[in-house]
Amino acid sequence: MGTWHLIETLAEGTATLVASGGQPKDLTSIRRLSPAPDILLEPLVAHVRQSRALFDEVLTSTKKRQSWRIHAWPIIGPFRDVHGIHLWIGDPDEEPTKRRLTSGVAWMVKEMLIYQTWESGAMSGTRLEDWLPTATPADYIDRAIHFEQETDFLNLVLNPQPGGVLSTWFSVRHDQGHAMQWQVVLRSMENGSGVRVLYHDMSDTRPPSAPSLAALGLRDGLLGAEVYVALLEARRGIIAMWIGRPAPWVEWQYAHVTGPVICPDDLSCLHEAARRIETREAPEVTELVRLHGDHGAWVKATVTLRPFQLPDRPPHADLLLAQIARADGPAPTEQGGHPRVSTRETRHDWEIF
Repeated sequence: MGTWHLIETLAEGTATLVASGGQPKDLTSIRRLSPAPDILLEPLVAHVRQSRALFDEVLTSTKKRQSWRIHAWPIIGPFRDVHGIHLWIGDPDEEPTKRRLTSGVAWMVKEMLIYQTWESGAMSGTRLEDWLPTATPADYIDRAIHFEQETDFLNLVLNPQPGGVLSTWFSVRHDQGHAMQWQVVLRSMENGSGVRVLYHDMSDTRPPSAPSLAALGLRDGLLGAEVYVALLEARRGIIAMWIGRPAPWVEWQYAHVTGPVICPDDLSCLHEAARRIETREAPEVTELVRLHGDHGAWVKATVTLRPFQLPDRPPHADLLLAQIARADGPAPTEQGGHPRVSTRETRHDWEIF
């Protein structure tokens, strides 16, 4: 019986094996998939990637005196790049079985937008009439139940470096309510403008993962105090991910349309707070800043920052863990400078992972 293989082709000249027969593979060479030494798959894959066209032929090995049907289906991304190829190898008279759901998207750094295909929406249950060609990172993160290698993922999509690559897993919520497990491969674009992504639904062979109990406890413990926790990229003032539910009074999902989440006049104080934390001048810093409210007005909020650090790992170079709470009144200032809140009296349970 024939077998489906998934090959990622996210960068020019790249072709690695992602999955075979429903089992994940660790970005290995496709050479061993050849059914015979004189049937070369690399040129075939390069042809499909270049032509963006289906390949379906019976190839014969003169050395083995045997034939195989080779079926290669391109997975085309939003910019017409071929993000991956479904490759089926079987007997000449055998029909390929059903392919698993796959799709390709592009995360663009400057715009902070995700360009997507209809297939990427269909994977999570979006109806065709509701599909949009672009989405925000917030839209995708909102669907995520659990990320594996979350810091590596954020490193790549926020600051793609030449040669950057990651193979990981997402547990994703379907519109019909059930959870899915997606195998995800990401590669930096050659010019560093973004990241190409290949999604592969493996729910039938790998059960969806779940958040840690500590993370769930954090969500329950702080929501009653109306304190919200996020990962903040202070250099650009970007909320990279909420841990638990987002603050309902902050407009953050459509920053590319509505404007920056953090008031530009307050960004410098976050830069200084990040510097103090990075140099270990202070274990945590609390600032009073203005955030973009859900109705367009600036809303005062206290933002308490500390290093984002997972167990047995160094602090993240660009991301900070932020506790965000709405501030009803002005905070005291230091010598007429920017308003500050004492960090000695503002403490919460930060142990989340």
